[in-house]
Amino acid sequence: MDLITTWKKVKEELKIDLSNGVYKVYIEPTILISIENNFALIGCPFPNIAQQNQQKYYSNFKTALDRHTNADNNLKFEVSSLIQPPSKSIDSTPLFSFQKSSSPSVSALKSGLHPKYTFDQLIVGDSNNFAYAAAQGIVKNPGLSYNPFFIWGGVGVGKTHLMQAIGHEMLKNNPDLKLKYFPAETFGNDLIAALKSKNMTQFKNKYRQLDCILVDDIQFIAGKEYNQQEFFHTFNTLHLAGKQIVLTSDRKPNEIKGLEDRLVSRFMGGLTVDIQPPDFEMRCAIIQGLVTKKGSSIDPEAVNFLAEKINTNTRELEGKVGEIAISTQTNHLNLITLEIVEQAFNGQSLNNSSKLTSEKLTPRHVISVCARHFNIKTGDLIGASRKKELVLARHITAYLLLTQALLPLKEVGHLLGDRDHTSIMHARDKVNTSPQLKPLINQIIASL
Repeated sequence: MDLITTWKKVKEELKIDLSNGVYKVYIEPTILISIENNFALIGCPFPNIAQQNQQKYYSNFKTALDRHTNADNNLKFEVSSLIQPPSKSIDSTPLFSFQKSSSPSVSALKSGLHPKYTFDQLIVGDSNNFAYAAAQGIVKNPGLSYNPFFIWGGVGVGKTHLMQAIGHEMLKNNPDLKLKYFPAETFGNDLIAALKSKNMTQFKNKYRQLDCILVDDIQFIAGKEYNQQEFFHTFNTLHLAGKQIVLTSDRKPNEIKGLEDRLVSRFMGGLTVDIQPPDFEMRCAIIQGLVTKKGSSIDPEAVNFLAEKINTNTRELEGKVGEIAISTQTNHLNLITLEIVEQAFNGQSLNNSSKLTSEKLTPRHVISVCARHFNIKTGDLIGASRKKELVLARHITAYLLLTQALLPLKEVGHLLGDRDHTSIMHARDKVNTSPQLKPLINQIIASL
């Protein structure tokens, strides 16, 4: 049997079955070391990746391998010296998590692009895969495929990263391209300076002779009449010339108050996509990638803890992971454990929307309030029945125990009838992705 060819086929299948983030961190770095008597030994670069694959993705690996070997195999994952792990220096970059980027070009630096905001450094998952696919289309056909390209979403979901990655890739393909990244506020400040110095011609040439503009936080021109007027003319000049325009905002064009109708119309004339906060799997992949980029290792339980605690803002997640990784290395520790992460949080709540902390809120109180709100018995709420009304109440109770009482997954599962932690994860994600439940959630939180 050709191990390399077989494993390549297995990984190609898993790449389709699993999210991009999970594949990039947990699947891509593995190798098939041997397979004898229906026993497959699979190599991983780190103990935590081996453990995660053994516990969480075993069935995925087995199904794919069985199909390509026509056998019923047993699998074992272990750390292999055949895979070169990253060095322990803080700045090292492991090949299997994030590909090592080349030094930023002079043109990229002059264009205002940040060296780390590239496609190589971007984790792609369900929350941003459509936007990512569209960005790839823009790079191949700038000014033609999607123009303008309008990206919107909340704080810290990766809008700026994706936008600048487009810029990096376009300059890689054409270093002579006249490309500029700038926040909308910079456009306004330059306009004011040009008016004061009576040098509008220079201002117009600066922005209207570019091949591509990447404008961050375009919502900040709303309500500023002259800013909007000048940006309208800049937009028209570039768009009519077939130049690529990429914009980001915290909301859709037609929801930006104070934005002129003619700008709304033009912004929505291309492709408008939203980026949602990363789901649990994607947050885990981001954490794993960030930690290995720092040259450290992390326990799966610590990964899950972090992914549960910081569930909306990627920027906040990056900051916390970086802080923990550097602190761990400063203390000459190679592995980030659950205990280290819990100590780093020092009991604080990272859910800023929560008014309560675990010190003020007991699990019993949360369960009692939820049962009373849905007019059901506590015993039924934590029981085995799968009636529709009980399932919804149980999902919301699990969500509140996680976000308000700040309990770990396993404990919430134990409280709600000894359910598996994956069931609790499902309940949490179900509530998180249902905007219609927000008024009900807020109502229950107010009564806690």
